[in-house]
Amino acid sequence: MTTATRASSYYRTGEHPQPEFELKRLREQALMFWPKELRNFQQLGLRPDWDVLDAGAGPGFITEQLLSTVPQGTVTALELDEGLLAQARSHLAPHEGGRLRLIQGSITQAPLPDAQFDLALARLVLQHLADPAQALAELNRLVRPGGRLVVADADDAMWGSVHPAIPGLDGVLATRRRHQAKRGGNRYVGRAMPAMMRAAGFEQITVESVAISSDELGMDALAGHLDVQARMSLLVREGAIAEEQISRVQARAEEFLATPDASFVLLMFLYSGVKQDGGQR
Repeated sequence: MTTATRASSYYRTGEHPQPEFELKRLREQALMFWPKELRNFQQLGLRPDWDVLDAGAGPGFITEQLLSTVPQGTVTALELDEGLLAQARSHLAPHEGGRLRLIQGSITQAPLPDAQFDLALARLVLQHLADPAQALAELNRLVRPGGRLVVADADDAMWGSVHPAIPGLDGVLATRRRHQAKRGGNRYVGRAMPAMMRAAGFEQITVESVAISSDELGMDALAGHLDVQARMSLLVREGAIAEEQISRVQARAEEFLATPDASFVLLMFLYSGVKQDGGQR
């Protein structure tokens, strides 16, 4: 499948060989990072009456957190994939209507009017797009003049750390980067984000790092992110990596998880900008 046929390098509904694992991983990831993300949003001026866009909302775990953060505001969840949107609708059923809208559509061509939001959040979305600059231009259109965009995303050169090292893990992660690039994504997108945001018409660019660790949360909380067999199962199915290699690294990861003094850190970056009063360039 060529990159031109894909809207996103992320799994389409029915594509992940272990969908229940992936849904659980997404939920855990969202809830573990959220307290530190929220502190950053509050420092950026987030108010309880803001209208917020969750762009690329997936199954709605962050959407739910945003709803509780803006109790006098509104939240719009935009998601392209019908299956993920259905999961969000099921998860958020008690909230839909009133302050919450669930909209099917693309982050690069959203079915939404201009200048509607005080804050747009694109969380772990742009790394999956072949043209993230187009998405940033569209988010500029959707944010009100003086409103804010926050992009939460990764740069795989600084993804985190494990101590002691897990033999073979770096090779698996490198294969994942290449596989995602072949599907149209870019796990190094973070380093280009400030320049792309400026080009899209945002100013006052800031960058913050957000880290979670086994030393804070316990190793069990992060263990799913080292389930190499589950996380890399699509790569095996598509022939990007040998099952034997994954099995070897999985065994080393399990040894790591059983090591009493092991430490695991995951890292994400928050890129923020304000829409120029003059609008999009």
